[in-house]
Amino acid sequence: MIEQSLKQTFGYDGFRAGQEQAIRAVVAGRSAAAIFPTGSGKSLCYQLPALLLPHLTLVVSPLLALMQDQLAFLHRHGIAAASIDSAQSREQASETMARAKSGELKILMISVERLKNERFRNFISQVPISLLVVDEAHCISEWGHNFRPDYLKLPDYQRQFNIPQVLLLTATATPPVIADMQSKFAIAADDVVTTGFYRSNLNLLVEPVSGFNKQRRLVEWLADKGGQPTIVYVTQQKTAEQVAEHLAQRGFPASAYHAGMAHELRESIQRRFMAGELNCIVATIAFGMGIDKSDIRNVVHYDLPKSVENYSQEIGRAGRDGKPSDCLVLANRDSLSVLQNFVYGDTPEREGIRCVLDELLQTGTDGQWELMLNQLSDQSNIRQLPLKTLLVQLELRGIIAPRFAYFAEYRFKYLLEPEVLVAKFEGERRQFVEAIVHTSARARTWCTLDFDALYQQHGADRARVVKALEYFQEKGWIELESKQMTDVY
Repeated sequence: MIEQSLKQTFGYDGFRAGQEQAIRAVVAGRSAAAIFPTGSGKSLCYQLPALLLPHLTLVVSPLLALMQDQLAFLHRHGIAAASIDSAQSREQASETMARAKSGELKILMISVERLKNERFRNFISQVPISLLVVDEAHCISEWGHNFRPDYLKLPDYQRQFNIPQVLLLTATATPPVIADMQSKFAIAADDVVTTGFYRSNLNLLVEPVSGFNKQRRLVEWLADKGGQPTIVYVTQQKTAEQVAEHLAQRGFPASAYHAGMAHELRESIQRRFMAGELNCIVATIAFGMGIDKSDIRNVVHYDLPKSVENYSQEIGRAGRDGKPSDCLVLANRDSLSVLQNFVYGDTPEREGIRCVLDELLQTGTDGQWELMLNQLSDQSNIRQLPLKTLLVQLELRGIIAPRFAYFAEYRFKYLLEPEVLVAKFEGERRQFVEAIVHTSARARTWCTLDFDALYQQHGADRARVVKALEYFQEKGWIELESKQMTDVY
């Protein structure tokens, strides 16, 4: 059955190292971890089992670009897969949820933060899931905690949503991280498949060069490469812009790529690079994770990489077709201060932590602590990402426990007259819908929900109201909008 799917759906005659062992473990109903170098086919370890498992495979992935790349591959092979992401309209997300509910989808891709979303949790609890896949799974361990703090909560999410098994995928995991992942998800030692990190086709080069001469040396080096597909990694967004402009002026068509650019622009640059219309990208680490372009011949670190693990990930994007590829570090101490600033920016001051704890100590008698992340970040002078990590660490120490997150404000716009909406129901349901209509304050176009009034006057609990609004939107009777994410601990 496994070999048949491999050949018929994916067109492969055999497995790469490690793939078969990981796939057989998952198909047999066990949790597993696949730790393979970048470019050695980790994704197949969930894509093939997803076809053979009875229910949905839920994939947690850290970057939108990575999801889109994998979705394009799945669609080319006729596999029913979709994502729910921040770039979609509400209608697109609702349509994807409906497909997942009906059993039409085999694979659904999301970011880890989506699992905190009240509406999404409501939906996912109604969908049977066979397998939870965690891509870039080293983020569940302390190594990557500041990249995605919510990864630390994935073992709890697995229990909450009764997902029977997990597949962890990563290219970068030190022995302590592997041990941590194993214990958090109860993976047997035999089902941790590691193939090693050595890639014989990568030629690793380090060249000392002064900051003043870096641009000149980069131009010289690229001149010998005859326009081969190349990624130049830099630390800061402004450097990406400057270096790309310098290369373009010297006759090397290059584009900058960083998180500060508009989503559509990043998309278009990535598409052109993948299609071979553009052969040089000057990028921050926002680019490249999961990019499945096999013929990248050169990876240049214009600035020092953030860590050995980052370096390993980034050079792993070269030479996925097995052909020789060069990886060059233009080394000097100039960028050390920038890297140190990142470390300081990710490390809160003691006063900031004290400010957060003081807020926590002011919790009311109900023992519930509500916060809006952006407000608490401004108040404590801790950047949002380290602040999330601090909250997760308070959770892991048993000081706070997440209850739920909700949108402080829900508002909706009628797409048909309120009387017509009410008339679609009978009996107790009709009274419930009437209550929603009557307690929602209407401005010119939008109506704002008053959950307290609904509860006091009609005993309607929040979850039922949100579920009803979702249903109305699904039917095309209202347009729904939610704002001001509030976390409740």
